[in-house]
Amino acid sequence: MGSALIKAVCKTVDPGRVFVSDADPEKAEKTAAAMGCHAVSNRDAVRAADCIFLAVKPAHIGPVLGELGEDSRNKLFVSMAAGVTLGALADAAAENTKLIRIMPNVPVLVGEGMIGISPGPGISAEELVAVRELLAAAGLTEVVPETLMDGVTAVSGSGPAYGFIFIEALADAAVRFGIPREQAVRYAAQTLKGAAAMVLETGRNPGELKDSVCSPAGTTIEAVYALERGGFRAAVMEAAEAAWIRSKELGETR
Repeated sequence: MGSALIKAVCKTVDPGRVFVSDADPEKAEKTAAAMGCHAVSNRDAVRAADCIFLAVKPAHIGPVLGELGEDSRNKLFVSMAAGVTLGALADAAAENTKLIRIMPNVPVLVGEGMIGISPGPGISAEELVAVRELLAAAGLTEVVPETLMDGVTAVSGSGPAYGFIFIEALADAAVRFGIPREQAVRYAAQTLKGAAAMVLETGRNPGELKDSVCSPAGTTIEAVYALERGGFRAAVMEAAEAAWIRSKELGETR
C-alpha cells in the first residue's frame, strides 16, 4: 500500500521532492530508483518533508513515532494504520504533531482506490486540500469524521474482497456455460467495472439502474429473484457488519 501511494504522489509532485524510508534499506533503494525519488532514513525523511505518510503496521506506529521524537514536532503525519485512532497517534507522537488518518483500499494500486480521510484537531483547510491533492492519482478521496472510519474500513477497505469473490463466482458461472476461464474472468470483471462506473458517472440510485436492466418476465429479473431468494443482500450487509465489528475491536485493543 505504501508503494502504491508513493507512486500516486510522484504523479502529482516532482519525484525529486519525495523521500522514501523503510526498515529494509534495500527495499527503500529499490522503490526510490523505480519512482525517481530519494531513499533516506526515517529521521532524514521527517526532517526533509512537510507531509509524512506512515505506511507501517499498526503495531509499529508507536515505536516509529517514538523514534522520531522532537523531529516530528509541527510536522503533518498521515497514517494508514488500521484501527489506530487519532488519539492513539497523538499519544505516541511529539507535542504539536499534526495528524490525519486515512483508510485506502487495494485498488489504489491501479489508481482506482477509495480513500477515507479523517483530519485530527488543528488541521487547516489548506492542509486537508493539499493531502487530497497528493492522493488524487490514487483514486477518489472523501473526508469523514473519525467516528465513521470503522464503517469506511468495512465498506471500502474490505470491500474489494467482496467484489473479487463476486467476480470469481460470476466467472465460474461463465465457465459452467462453456466460456473459457480467461475470457470468463474478463467478462465478469468488466461487467462489474462498468456497473460501478455507471453509478459514479450518472449519479443515479443503484436500485434505479438495476430496475432499468430488468425487463418484465426477462432473464435479469429471474436472476435478481434468485439472488434475493439466496439472501444476497443480507449476506453482503452481514459481511460488512462483521468487518465493522472487527475494526472496532482492533481499535479498542490499542
